[in-house]
Amino acid sequence: MSRVLITAFEPLPSIVGDGAADASRILAETWQGSAEIVARDLIPAYTESSRRLRASVAKHLPDAVLVVATDPEATTITVERLAVNLDDAPFPDAHGAQPIDSPVVAGAPAGLWTTLPAREIVEALVARGLPARLSVNAGGGLANHVFYVLQRELAEWGVPSGLVRVPPTAPTAAGALALPVEVLAEALRTVVQTVLGEAPPEEEPAPEPELEPAFDPEATQPFLMAIQEPIAEAPAAPPRMVTPTLAPLADEPPAAPPAPEPSLPPAAGRPEEPPVLVPPWGPTSSDVPVYEPPVPAPTRETRPDTAARPDVDADPQDEPTRHPTWDEIISGKTTD
Repeated sequence: MSRVLITAFEPLPSIVGDGAADASRILAETWQGSAEIVARDLIPAYTESSRRLRASVAKHLPDAVLVVATDPEATTITVERLAVNLDDAPFPDAHGAQPIDSPVVAGAPAGLWTTLPAREIVEALVARGLPARLSVNAGGGLANHVFYVLQRELAEWGVPSGLVRVPPTAPTAAGALALPVEVLAEALRTVVQTVLGEAPPEEEPAPEPELEPAFDPEATQPFLMAIQEPIAEAPAAPPRMVTPTLAPLADEPPAAPPAPEPSLPPAAGRPEEPPVLVPPWGPTSSDVPVYEPPVPAPTRETRPDTAARPDVDADPQDEPTRHPTWDEIISGKTTD
């Protein structure tokens, strides 16, 4: 299995939005390619960064080495092509050192070329919609110092190596580009895939939305749902018998009135009153029935047959029963 070593500088307090080290770690944690990704941080100091870079190369024996640095004024992702044998620091490093007009390695060549496929990397980044360009040389700062040491260390190995500068994650100057750290990690992923010759996975095209079929009033069969189980037929309910409430027609005999509901027996000595029957009203007649009060039952005094026939003796059982008064009950004397 091939191994790729990615080294990035730890953030300097003077640089805002230095996300090179974070992007390298994200790439190493999310990498799913055939190679192994090893991410190591470099102390932002001239002497210490060179020593740690040599130690990492000797320990992991990588098949490719990539140095990542943040350029606060960058507007694109830059692939450096030439490392210059010159230290001309614009500001002090983490240990306070600031070399001016001094060689990186005395007596060494004035410049060393990158062994990365620089142009192919830029084309791959642009194809993914990321701003990228080529640069002639890396200048004279700390990133150029490490770049020159790397190329001189691997000159006899034949291992692809080089320097890639990335924009900061927060804007630092007017017109400067700021990219999120996740975007920087994806840019480094493209760089590694290009170096290893692995094509990025093709994105699956989004499925086309299904178009609704045109309405055809004659073709109704496709819209019918198949019945999985037969529908159980409910038993037919018996017909309801409704008692008519209207009056019978003129040519039909009147129906007998319903029997009155049983009631309590009448009080003693009080004749039972017959129920009041109201003839039903018919819709064929415009006359409204008139309520007629009940006729009281005839008594002995008003019976017409005994008044008209004085020769008929009265039945002693017809005489009303006489009840004793309260005084008679108390005194015990009753009158027959």
